[in-house]
Amino acid sequence: MVVLAIITGSTSNVSAQPARDLRQEETNKEIATTFFHTFYNDKNLEEAKKMMHPDFINHHPYSGKGIAETVDAVNTHLFGKFPEFKVSIKRIAAEGELVWIQSYTQDFPGDHGKMSMDIWRIKDGKIAEHWDIIQDIPKNVEPSSMYN
Repeated sequence: MVVLAIITGSTSNVSAQPARDLRQEETNKEIATTFFHTFYNDKNLEEAKKMMHPDFINHHPYSGKGIAETVDAVNTHLFGKFPEFKVSIKRIAAEGELVWIQSYTQDFPGDHGKMSMDIWRIKDGKIAEHWDIIQDIPKNVEPSSMYN
């Protein structure tokens, strides 16, 4: 530490990251998981809306920005085209207010599927923000190899 202080000209201590609240992170994972299943598998859009923060922001380029635009876009462009769409959560992790969900999605039964990573920000016990990355699973690749 003394050498570092001499090199940088600083005498302040290197600050540690704030302690994580593991209980809150578990709660955030539960909130995101419940929302995920309610919205995508149950397609209970009215209940899902109640789980979204009034200032909800969606960063998916085709899903609008707020609650109404997001729900309408998903209902029209996903469920409207693929009424049997399903997701299966494969991994979930949390840090602070962010929750990551890796999932296997199928547009219809027998579909080879896609892998996705959704990131959810939880605020005041509600879904406040969303980012996602979606990848088609090549036909020559066993889907389970993408998440096992």
